[in-house]
Amino acid sequence: MTTVPTSHLPAGEPVLTTDVVGTDFGLPLVRPTRTRQGSRVRVVRSPGKAHGGVVVWFTDGTKTPPLHGRTAWIVAEGEPEAHPPARVVA
Repeated sequence: MTTVPTSHLPAGEPVLTTDVVGTDFGLPLVRPTRTRQGSRVRVVRSPGKAHGGVVVWFTDGTKTPPLHGRTAWIVAEGEPEAHPPARVVA
């Protein structure tokens, strides 16, 4: 199980998160998960500094509340939804 701290989380990285735990101005909030069981794979759009910590935005429109930069994320290695199948353009 590979983990990455929030401060080193690159865009495009698939990570495991919780289900939606609340909202912030209408945007769904998620948190990093501690186990693979019951987690969701989300792809990082961009991490950014915010008042009170680092906010991570995901490609599905969810985000985290401000987190400490050392908060660990489990990388979704080998997860079936982690990398969508490539589309062939005819």
